[in-house]
Amino acid sequence: MIVLLVALVIVLLLVARSWKSVAPEAMQVSNPDGSSVSVQASDHGETEAGEAVRSGDLPDLNETKKQTDAHAQQVQEALAATE
Repeated sequence: MIVLLVALVIVLLLVARSWKSVAPEAMQVSNPDGSSVSVQASDHGETEAGEAVRSGDLPDLNETKKQTDAHAQQVQEALAATE
């Protein structure tokens, strides 16, 4: 048990040491033009979903389930039409 505890302490010290060497660089990340980095969530072509995420106006779970069920029904109908 003591060996396990000593190994854990050593690992934690190594992680802390490596974090101290990386943290200052990570905090100073900026664009090439000197402005700070701004992370934007990508909507991957789903503009309505992207706008909802950005505005914080996400549908509730019941609405999401209805939309998912409707989409599943459309897929089943498309599959039936191809057979």
